[in-house]
Amino acid sequence: MDRTNHVSDISVLENDENGYVMDTFKAFVDTLIPRSEVLAEMYGAIQYYGALDFSTEDFLVMSLDSLYTPMTLTGAELLNAAAKQYLYDKEDERSEDASADGKYFLRLTPDERFEAMAMLLGPDAVNYFPVQEDIGLDEIVPVFPTMNRIVMMGYYSEWWGYGSTRDLPPNERVLQYFPGSWEQVGYPGPSLGYRVARSYNYTS
Repeated sequence: MDRTNHVSDISVLENDENGYVMDTFKAFVDTLIPRSEVLAEMYGAIQYYGALDFSTEDFLVMSLDSLYTPMTLTGAELLNAAAKQYLYDKEDERSEDASADGKYFLRLTPDERFEAMAMLLGPDAVNYFPVQEDIGLDEIVPVFPTMNRIVMMGYYSEWWGYGSTRDLPPNERVLQYFPGSWEQVGYPGPSLGYRVARSYNYTS
């Protein structure tokens, strides 16, 4: 079975003029780390916030674009390819609605998105994999697990706290405020140093 297609049916959206990439990634990060009214009621208001509140989709785009082969568009296509297959298999009418802009993943409910993403863990379940010029299937399949890790790294790192300096080179970023995700998990933040025991009295 040929799972590659060098002429992607959404390749014309490469410049993301209709928000194809960002809308897809927003749906992706929101699925992995959604807002939670339940957690807010149980543990406090800070627990309500999710990935969209901390600009995690921007971190995902920046990280994928900085790989040795930029995979930003490919990552979005992977999610939509799985969602497209999911809708087609179920003969769902939403597949026709999404065909105009290619945003199949966006049309799914959170639970359905997880089902579609599970298909990407077993490549035989997806009939269509987008392949860009000079990028083979063996390079594309590992992208999805990488995307999962990047989302978690971006959410729980200091990324959001960089504020207006996020898009600057790393050595020019400044931690402008305490990241909300750090507060959620009780992380105290960076320290200039911790006292350590330099020696022990083993005779006492």
